[in-house]
Amino acid sequence: MSKRHPSGTIKKAFKEKVVAIYETIFRGEDPSAGNPNFWDEFFLLKPKVSCFEVELLKLSADQLEANKININLLFTKCLEMLKAEQNIKIVYALQTMGALTRILYQKHCADPNFDLIGVLVGSNDVDRTMEDLIKSLSELICADFPCITKKLVLKFLLVIVTGFENISSNVLLDHFMINSMFDPLIQLLSLPESRSQFGRDVVLLNTLLITYKKQEAANPYLVKLSLVDDELVLHGYAQVISSGLQEFCRKYIVVKQQEPQNSWLSSITSMVGNMFVSEEAHNKMEKLKANDSLLLALYEAVHSSRNFVTVFAYIQPHERPPQPPSDEEIEADHQDDSIGAPATPTPTVENVTHSSSLLATLLEYCSVIMQDVKHDVSLTSTKLSFIVLTVVTEDNYANSLMHDPNLVFQVQIHKAVMRHRKIGGDPVVPARPIVSALLDLVIEFIVTHLLKKFPVDLYELALGIIVRLICYQKRCKVRINYQWRDLWHALFSLLKFLQSAEGQLLKKLNIFPVAQQAINIFNLFITYGDTFLSVESLYDDLYYEIIRNKSVFDNIYSMVLRYSSSEGDNKEYSLRLMTSLNNIRSIIGHFTPKVDTWLATQSLSTPTEAQILEVVRNGYESLTLKLVDNLDQFQRYTETPNHNAFFAAFIRNVIVEARAYIDLDSIDHQSLLNEPCVTPTYQFHQISTREEN
Repeated sequence: MSKRHPSGTIKKAFKEKVVAIYETIFRGEDPSAGNPNFWDEFFLLKPKVSCFEVELLKLSADQLEANKININLLFTKCLEMLKAEQNIKIVYALQTMGALTRILYQKHCADPNFDLIGVLVGSNDVDRTMEDLIKSLSELICADFPCITKKLVLKFLLVIVTGFENISSNVLLDHFMINSMFDPLIQLLSLPESRSQFGRDVVLLNTLLITYKKQEAANPYLVKLSLVDDELVLHGYAQVISSGLQEFCRKYIVVKQQEPQNSWLSSITSMVGNMFVSEEAHNKMEKLKANDSLLLALYEAVHSSRNFVTVFAYIQPHERPPQPPSDEEIEADHQDDSIGAPATPTPTVENVTHSSSLLATLLEYCSVIMQDVKHDVSLTSTKLSFIVLTVVTEDNYANSLMHDPNLVFQVQIHKAVMRHRKIGGDPVVPARPIVSALLDLVIEFIVTHLLKKFPVDLYELALGIIVRLICYQKRCKVRINYQWRDLWHALFSLLKFLQSAEGQLLKKLNIFPVAQQAINIFNLFITYGDTFLSVESLYDDLYYEIIRNKSVFDNIYSMVLRYSSSEGDNKEYSLRLMTSLNNIRSIIGHFTPKVDTWLATQSLSTPTEAQILEVVRNGYESLTLKLVDNLDQFQRYTETPNHNAFFAAFIRNVIVEARAYIDLDSIDHQSLLNEPCVTPTYQFHQISTREEN
């Protein structure tokens, strides 16, 4: 390197010693020639991560193959330094290993024929080398090392785990399946201090390791997560996820409060749905991407661990969470007309300011992100949130907690700014069972996403959540105090939209299953409403609303009739929908003449609601309805095969996002230099699981 001096003479530019060593190594020369203490001295030099990576990127795949002896040696020396007594050497070795591994992954991604493992660790005794590496990393996590060391271990692990966008192609992870790091990682979540320092990285690492080839073979991380019953770990896992989602919601509220509140301009400048201020929209998408890993972690935990479901639905700091009873105990305890407590006593929560729930946080978070499903990031995040809620509403114990009248939370459901409703701050919500907030969330989604680009997948999930809740209430005879008319009106709006836009929608997607779900929700109320409606008058209100919205069902029936009488892809679906309409049409056909006759006798043209309700009450005895088979049954959620493609793309996005934020270079070197040389104390303990108990 040379630089021209102002006097005109050429002067040699200064090159740091460590950079010169990098160049020597990558030229294939022996850097330790003539110096037996070279490697000890090398790992006392502050790494220049960016320079290291630049020098390595200059080499082609062939040059790297030719120089793999030196690269293998460098990796081996880094591995040896992980057992050094001086923490500075360990830290510098982790930085160097991380940079080396990251660039070699990039080389392999650019050229699939590149021998990643051979160049990185060598071809001889790979299993032993990787076993030693994983053991050393586990010991660094478990031992009493400084925070900076543990952070770098996690960053290095993230480099490995995010090496390929398609995680199942990452062959290095086979060694992490054989030599599991689940217990060392997960124990960091049990204590508040370590959880605040490392929680986000630990949850991300564990989640990505869970997804590795989990459909092909038994994944030890998934199996162990499903068995964990250690309260501190479960609470720690939930709190890491909850804090990330809460932070997003807090930022949303701050931005919303700064917006103009008295004009439609607020809908343009809002944080969510911002299509005209590109920088703000970009920032919002970046925040959403950052939380996708938390949603994925939440899904894997809820889907695999029933113990986590209890923590997910119920968290009270400083108290032991209730233990889940069996499904049989739950159903046996709900055979009267009012909701009962689970077999294991559930603590009463009187003051919601002293209790918190990850489920409540998820509902608030979802109410924000679902406001703008025009963007793919929001769309996929909302879909995964709805999948999580689907899994939760299939769990009897989670349902018992959500419906418990003594377990109440204040859940803020944020609403999108729309032209047809007043703009204002979110009202103060009362403390209610969390099922009420969940129903509010789904209803808000139904009425605000009737778009030309109709998100049919989200509607199927949203309506499926309602079906699961009602089926639980019917089965266990749970009666909640809820404004069911809000749900009925939302379903009427949905059916009106499907009928009016069917010409455009059916060109791209099948809307009949969604319409049938909506009709079947009405059928659940008609057939089983007496088992879960809180007061008898609600049943009368249901019939009144059906009669009042006669035109909605007539138009749906006309649409169905057209498609069922002609051959085509939609014939089978339309015939099913036609069958689902039978009881509703019977109600309309039975009561409409009675109302007309009563109006004629009273010489009235515009009856009041009370007058129609009186006709309804007097007409039940002569009404004949058919029992619909399997109306209170639903197909339970399964990831495979319906959602495989969705999760493959989602995990890929999480990996890309995580990879962009792995920083190996930002450490406090001054504090590192001031650390004393100490022999670490190991603090590893085995995580408690049901299997061991």
